[in-house]
Amino acid sequence: MSLKSLELDPTMENLMETLKDDLLDRNIDVWRFARLCNSIEGKCSIALDAKWGQGKTFFVRHVQLLIESFNEFFTTVTEEEKNTIHSIFSQYRGSGENAAVFDAQVCVYYDAWANDNDCDPILSLVYAIVKSVAQNYKFSKGIDGIQAAVAIADFFTGKNISDILELKHKADPLAELKSQKDIFPLVNELVDNLLNEQGNRLIIFIDELDRCKPDYAVQLLERIKHYFTNERITFVFSVNTDELQHTIKCHYGEGFDACRYLDRFFDYRISLPPANMKNYYSKIGLYKSEVFEKVCKAIIREYGLGIRETEKFYRMAKIAAYKPTHGTQRGFDDENGRLFARCFIVPILIGLKMVDMKAYNEFIEGNDPQPMIRILTKGDFSRSISAFLKNEPIKMVDNSITVESTEGLLKKAYYAIFGDNDEKSWEEKEIGNCSFDAATKDDVLKVASMLSNVASYD
Repeated sequence: MSLKSLELDPTMENLMETLKDDLLDRNIDVWRFARLCNSIEGKCSIALDAKWGQGKTFFVRHVQLLIESFNEFFTTVTEEEKNTIHSIFSQYRGSGENAAVFDAQVCVYYDAWANDNDCDPILSLVYAIVKSVAQNYKFSKGIDGIQAAVAIADFFTGKNISDILELKHKADPLAELKSQKDIFPLVNELVDNLLNEQGNRLIIFIDELDRCKPDYAVQLLERIKHYFTNERITFVFSVNTDELQHTIKCHYGEGFDACRYLDRFFDYRISLPPANMKNYYSKIGLYKSEVFEKVCKAIIREYGLGIRETEKFYRMAKIAAYKPTHGTQRGFDDENGRLFARCFIVPILIGLKMVDMKAYNEFIEGNDPQPMIRILTKGDFSRSISAFLKNEPIKMVDNSITVESTEGLLKKAYYAIFGDNDEKSWEEKEIGNCSFDAATKDDVLKVASMLSNVASYD
């Protein structure tokens, strides 16, 4: 095992590597989304919807990188990296007259969550646009990035700002911008001035809006709609719309129709296509056919864990119980009852603790076996469970064990482990080939904590 997280930051190195690997089979979706952005005419706003942890940030950064690679003024990638990007997507481009061509477009990425302490979201966004363009694009008029930022800022405010980069040294750089009068009517002029030099459209990717404070999220949406009216702007919001609706209700009240409200801002709502989880399972080591891995996969499906949550869950499960469940550390402490608990129950405890603490507490207090019943009766676990919990001949119905018999066995084991502690004694309870006593519960909780003597941190 390793305690090193597989979760990556969207650095240029990681963006390039994940594009090359295409581990989640999303390059084709990146290409199609970029083509969609390229086809838009007129002011447009798109919501790219997915739950937290499904890879939205990497997806939009890949789209951004692909689009920018076709803009000759974009300077962040080297020629070698640009050629690599074009090579990766060449299989989707077509050939001859049918070859797809991207217009020159300027892209800006804005992390709303990282900026939700700013005094004014629009000024913060404008400031991000100016900084991004200054750092990532060159100008054909022979001025460098800093001079370009100064020129844009001067034009934008109608005042002489000595150097836009000096603003970041101020106690409140946004207040400096806000002090300039008539700033909002000039937003369109800023965009036009930029695009006359750099490209046909401005695409602004706004990420993490659903994590922002309600006041900031609402203010950003409403001011974008009010002030950014230029016909050559596309906004792409990568959001969890369920969470964003909750944020809106926190601002306007629980009875507010947040779904209809968001329709005012989004011209299109597009769901992020599902990732290729088979490839991802292989990447994190979740590809074996051991019972432990099968239980982990069933938990991931049951709770709809995202990519980030899947990696976190399986990493914890492997650390907690990998050695005793894979035959490298068997002995007196790993008799059948404890081995059953470590194979089938430890992963459930770890998953429950991630998604529903109330259900976790009910489960370990012996009040509700349903999480285990739901997970283990949906998967192909009947024979494995019977091997532990039955010692008489298996009754077959249509060449398979009935769900009811499996459910009954699971309930017996559950109550033997988590039953009423007042009545529970240290006397062993025999269920099939397994023995359970009061120490079994202590063992399963300790193993699930990742601090037992069977945990592996190597």
